[in-house]
Amino acid sequence: MSNIFMRISFCIYIFYKFSCPFQYNVASSHNEYKTKLDSYIDFFDPSYMPGCEDFANQHINVSKYNAPKVCTIALRFLTHLKEENIPSYQEDGCLYLYYWLHTEAVNSKTSIENTLDLYKKLYEIYNTDNDGDNKFDKYMNKINKDTCDKLEKLIGLYELFKKFERQYESKTSVVNCNSECVTLFASYVHECRTGYDNEFCKELKNFREGHNVFIQKVLRCNGEKYLLPPVENFDAIGMVIIPLTLILVTSFIFPLLYKFTPFGPWIRHKIGKKGNMWDNINEETHQLLDTDEIEKIKSKMRDYNIAYISS
Repeated sequence: MSNIFMRISFCIYIFYKFSCPFQYNVASSHNEYKTKLDSYIDFFDPSYMPGCEDFANQHINVSKYNAPKVCTIALRFLTHLKEENIPSYQEDGCLYLYYWLHTEAVNSKTSIENTLDLYKKLYEIYNTDNDGDNKFDKYMNKINKDTCDKLEKLIGLYELFKKFERQYESKTSVVNCNSECVTLFASYVHECRTGYDNEFCKELKNFREGHNVFIQKVLRCNGEKYLLPPVENFDAIGMVIIPLTLILVTSFIFPLLYKFTPFGPWIRHKIGKKGNMWDNINEETHQLLDTDEIEKIKSKMRDYNIAYISS
């Protein structure tokens, strides 16, 4: 029984790890969400969003905004996401709202865990007092310390690259080919290769492509030293884990299919038909052999009788 439980737990872990990742598309398009959130900063009324007027939270003591204002901005943004009713936009928006709370609302002066706790309380108010209908539960449940940490790194990378692009746009006489992104990117690539987060790696690839095109085609800088290195790496552990996982999943699922689904009777029927076919072939072969032996005996008897008569 314990062996079966271990198999189930392992399968659930692998399914979650490889099949339900949080995508980081918002990293490259975060300005769209930032612009929307910033539009609520100057025009707000805490009474406009029920539950915000008396809202208080210990983590907002270090914020540049007071608690009711943070609550109003966050809930107006969630309402906007609900009205848009585009799943991908909503998923990215929910993730970006964490980033805004952490970097803008509390000014990165508290831990990721504390920001997530603040986010959870705001989301509860949105559902209970503002007809949220728990619409974003499936996105909220995927937001954790790891995804938030990686989102901050990716957005930070894009912000650094934007700063680098502005140098070119300022029309300075000297072209700078050395991007500050190179060292930071290399450290994130190492994390990608050892962390097995495919979506994190995917967004790093997207960033690398845009960065290198800008270096080569816009700045016209020549030399590998100015380019970001490839994200791909030979994954020896993955080459072992994935086939092993498939074997374990198959060994666990096949007996259940065989015993509790129509697959069992179907395969038994197929095996039975093949078994009967081989039995028939063996029987016919045996009969042919017996007939052949009888004919040989009869032939020998005729030869014996002829020899006896002639004598």
